[in-house]
Amino acid sequence: MIDEKIKILLFIPNLSAGGAERVMLFIAKNLNKNKFHAKLVIIGSPKDTFYETKEVEIIYLNRSNVKKAIIPIFKLFKIFKPNIVLGSLTHVNYIIAFVSIFFPKITCVARETFVISVGEKFNDWNKKPFHRINNLISKIAHKRIDYFICQSNDMKNDMMNNFKYKNKKIITINNPVSEDIKTKTSILKNEIIQFITVGRLVEQKGYERIINVLSTLDIAFNYTIIGNGKEEGKILSLAKKLNVFDKITHIPRTNKVYELLAKSHVYLMGSYLEGFPNALIESLAVGTPAIVYEAPGGMNEIIKNDENGYLVKNDIEFRERILFIVENINSFNPKNVSEHVKSSFGARSIIEKYETLFFEINEKV
Repeated sequence: MIDEKIKILLFIPNLSAGGAERVMLFIAKNLNKNKFHAKLVIIGSPKDTFYETKEVEIIYLNRSNVKKAIIPIFKLFKIFKPNIVLGSLTHVNYIIAFVSIFFPKITCVARETFVISVGEKFNDWNKKPFHRINNLISKIAHKRIDYFICQSNDMKNDMMNNFKYKNKKIITINNPVSEDIKTKTSILKNEIIQFITVGRLVEQKGYERIINVLSTLDIAFNYTIIGNGKEEGKILSLAKKLNVFDKITHIPRTNKVYELLAKSHVYLMGSYLEGFPNALIESLAVGTPAIVYEAPGGMNEIIKNDENGYLVKNDIEFRERILFIVENINSFNPKNVSEHVKSSFGARSIIEKYETLFFEINEKV
């Protein structure tokens, strides 16, 4: 019977293309349906849905932002009576925790997406209009959150060293490698080197430093950027200024990410911080090696130097490693490139970690 199952509501702003959205959909889709009754709650509307949602119970609240969803969330808690609520993204986590104050039997779990100590620079939750209200909500809600899920050990260690989280239960569960990803069998034969990056066009992702380095290369290449965001104009203007715009293919969104990753020689990542980058592990799973700037957010858990790519400290190293991989591209066998991420972050092992956590929470109630 449904009532014997652990009832879970999972909250996300929308199902547009993005890492947090993909992971929450993955959890909702793959939890054992004999043990859990899970519903994925979308603050927004169906028109923004980018991913396939078969086999998932979805509730659209049709609200333009999460604060306008407070009353619908309250009603949902009252009707569904969840045992556990899980949110992803800071502003969503705080609102569902705030509402759950009126439902003391619910266990609140927050899935964080960035390293707290450095991520505030890029997080605008408390910078928007009415930020004082946001601050008040966050302080009240923070006390109500029982568990924090971190995507990487960087994130967990950072949180454990932050006094604000002293009495919180903090767990690391990495993002999963999709079972839909197939490792390519051979390296692309093409005289023009194909670089690729997937991610939002925002300051955090470091596109400008990638373009700065690419502008110094004296080789034939094409750089594919998949994503959109508020920094699009600034990034593409820089490419024009540095005379590499004609070498850039910009794709705002596509459902052929895996195919495009497989057709690339090298994945480039310039992020200043991450949570646990989905696009990076997907590129490696496909068999395309990566060059990644050192930054908080699990990159050191993902990249194995000389095996699946390189971690670099600065622009000089970034350029050197690009040229090295280009000259030695045949040394990066796709199967070897994919081995670490597929064995460490496979979908089955990740969903088992979520299920184990939910069972433990339910037993303690």
